[in-house]
Amino acid sequence: MENFKLHHIGVATNNIEKEFETFEKLGYTKVSEVFTEPVQKIKGLFISANGQPTLELLENLTQDGPLTNLLKKRTKFYHFAYITNNIEKDTDMFIKQYNAFVITPPIAQLTLRKYVL
Repeated sequence: MENFKLHHIGVATNNIEKEFETFEKLGYTKVSEVFTEPVQKIKGLFISANGQPTLELLENLTQDGPLTNLLKKRTKFYHFAYITNNIEKDTDMFIKQYNAFVITPPIAQLTLRKYVL
């Protein structure tokens, strides 16, 4: 696992712009435009602050989007995204060694490539 580098932490929000206002007070700035992922039914924004982890603020595109249950439970920080040199090998390792459950939406790979910081 020494080849993994934290890319960002996913943050579920009800409203990206309102959430950004809070993080802006902590020194975060926008490092991407707001983007939409229609397949995943979300929109998002990457933000960064010096010496802090990059965050991906995410908001449902629809009332019953994938973040609804997380937000009802008040779960905000819900995924950690890592960069790796060999995604297939490392995914297999997580499945075999940790009995991990891995879901890779096809559009997610495009987003990551588009917004690598």
